[in-house]
Amino acid sequence: MASLLFAVGGAKVAGPIGALVGSLVGSRIDAALFGPGTQSQEGPRLDDLTVQASTYGQPVPRLYGTNRVTGNVIWSSGLKETATTETQGGKGMGAPKTETTRYTYHVDCAIALGQGPILALRRIWADSKLFREADGLQKQAADLRLYPGSQDQEPDPVLQAALGPDNTPAFRGLAYVVFEGLDLTDFGNRIPNFSFEVVAGDTQTVATVIEDLLGEVGLPYLDAARTDRLDLPGYVLARPTTPRSALDPLRAAWFFDMAEIEGVLEIFPADGPPVARVPRGHLAAHPYGSDRPQTYEIRRTADLELPRQVTVQHLDPERDYQVNTQRSRRSTLNSTADITLDLPVAIPADTAKTTAERMLAVAWQRRDSVTLHLPLGYLHVTEPGMKLVVDLEPGQRRTVRVIRKEVRLPGSIRVECEADGAGAPVRPARAGSAPVPQQAVLLPGPTVVHLLDLPLLRDADDAPGFYVAANGAAPGWRGASLLRSLDGGMNYQPFATTPTGAVIGTTDEALAPGPADYWDRRAEVTVSLLDPEHSLASVTEADVLTGANAAVIGDELVQFATADLVAPGQYRLSGFLRGRKGTEAAIAGHQPGEPFVLLTGGGIQRVTMAVAELGIERAYKAASVGTLVSDATPLAFTWTGRSGRPLAPVHVQARRDGDDLIWSWIRRTRLDAPWLDGVDAPLGEGAEAYEVDILDDQGAVVRTLRVTRPTATYTGADQLADFGALRDTMTLRVHQLSARFGRGLPAEGRI
Repeated sequence: MASLLFAVGGAKVAGPIGALVGSLVGSRIDAALFGPGTQSQEGPRLDDLTVQASTYGQPVPRLYGTNRVTGNVIWSSGLKETATTETQGGKGMGAPKTETTRYTYHVDCAIALGQGPILALRRIWADSKLFREADGLQKQAADLRLYPGSQDQEPDPVLQAALGPDNTPAFRGLAYVVFEGLDLTDFGNRIPNFSFEVVAGDTQTVATVIEDLLGEVGLPYLDAARTDRLDLPGYVLARPTTPRSALDPLRAAWFFDMAEIEGVLEIFPADGPPVARVPRGHLAAHPYGSDRPQTYEIRRTADLELPRQVTVQHLDPERDYQVNTQRSRRSTLNSTADITLDLPVAIPADTAKTTAERMLAVAWQRRDSVTLHLPLGYLHVTEPGMKLVVDLEPGQRRTVRVIRKEVRLPGSIRVECEADGAGAPVRPARAGSAPVPQQAVLLPGPTVVHLLDLPLLRDADDAPGFYVAANGAAPGWRGASLLRSLDGGMNYQPFATTPTGAVIGTTDEALAPGPADYWDRRAEVTVSLLDPEHSLASVTEADVLTGANAAVIGDELVQFATADLVAPGQYRLSGFLRGRKGTEAAIAGHQPGEPFVLLTGGGIQRVTMAVAELGIERAYKAASVGTLVSDATPLAFTWTGRSGRPLAPVHVQARRDGDDLIWSWIRRTRLDAPWLDGVDAPLGEGAEAYEVDILDDQGAVVRTLRVTRPTATYTGADQLADFGALRDTMTLRVHQLSARFGRGLPAEGRI
């Protein structure tokens, strides 16, 4: 007995399609195709390629065409930890400090893709998000090396360093990738589920798979279906299976049959021409002396047993190789005998739709089963899959397809057939659109950073340190790591992070000078923001007085009431309070292109420093997350301890008392503490102390007076000693003192 080998592989079959499944018993071809014994083997499925594994002994996928694969993690260095400690101090001198340590992780790992050699690696996804473009544009600067699976590839140097040169395989014949320094910040500190778009052949066909599989088992075959003309966009064999199970999905999609004919496996198209004609007179053959059978037997499958709908699930290249579903349906039928084909082949949606349409049409056209009894002379043309033209009745000729034959010696053949189905429509079908969101690799780009040696902005920041504002212009910017070099730029160590971006930009023109003691309603300046997604907003003057819209322009701290949008990311600012927090000396001398930093917009980091760093120029870098430190531009910066230095006193005055000059002033405080007693502001320092420099006409210091109250007496005797005469005109500078940072900003007085 011989039977048709292949039906609809991977399908949940009902109705007449199920009748196509047969078995070939007792031949070498049967053993080669189905495997020895009665072991159950599953063919490829859609879920074979969805989860990245790390399994010892995992099968190596066999790749054809272009497809998306996940692979198997074959080596990992384990997580490598980097600790960054930031210190924050409390209010007041000597207040307790809080240290916060943040940890980041990276890893080196190797991931097997499949059997090599492969031609190219295109896109990469990490946790379903695009990580690398087809042209090599990559989300982060981790080093990626592809080993295509050639027979002469060498071991990877990272693996050699970890395992030793003598213990590192070259994995020849295996295509794999190595990630070096993969930053895991975006992936929950774990290796993400990677998937890779792999090109294993630009011109591969169904014949390639047939030749590989049948060649391995030494099976002779004849390709009458010309499967070398059937392009194979993408196919992956990711699990152990038999040749039959592996070829089933291809047979279903491209409609070819396979049958053993005289010891050779023949492959022929399902819609091929008939091989013989059977006249009516040759029907009902039977051995001499036996009962004559019916001329032919026909059984028609009822409508309710036929499929109402065929569903084809496939991998869609237009959907980044995600699963897509195409259906064909006869809407007027109440049958529930539906067919679902799990087709793990990367084909366009239109092709899958055409397959569903054709499968449904074929199922209905093959609804008639025909049983014939023929003479032995038809033995060579009744192999399963062959087609016959049979004269059933005078003037009634039908084309049937052989399903099974049984030789009945001494002189007849019982042949089971079905209606041909060759008339099924084969015109291309159009699938409905099923778009997926377009993904693009958003590069982090460089970080623009401002190291701000400013007055104290918040009482909680009253510890040695400075402020940092950073952001990036690229849409993929996700924060930055701040690094400092203590050896002149040779090596950099991380000391802080900026997880969120500050609102920063530059001025388009110079901010004109204005008053420091009341509203400046005349000056205006245009600011262009670095990130066009950021914005500035107008507030009331009452809001300004309570701290809103504070910013740094150049070295001056200002507040503004009005922000008018003049272009995307560009604002015209006006309604200023100037010289805030003791920065009145910076009101004059503004230039175009000065930095603008919104201090009340978030993203401002406070970095603590050791007092020993005071006045030392260091090299700093801000490396965007996902980039190399070496790619960041170094920035020279000297910390002066500005936030810990007292503000310049105000209202410096002088009066004569005989020959003596008595100077007085009003001090200011660095702190934001309220004016509780209505008399004096909080001191903000450990003790009240001042130094008063007496200047000569050339600006040189001739004497320094040290006092502990906001008044100093320059005696007549000291004037004679310093100048040789009493002075009618004089210039001095007053500095309030800090126990930790020394002199504060100066206030100048003249008489």
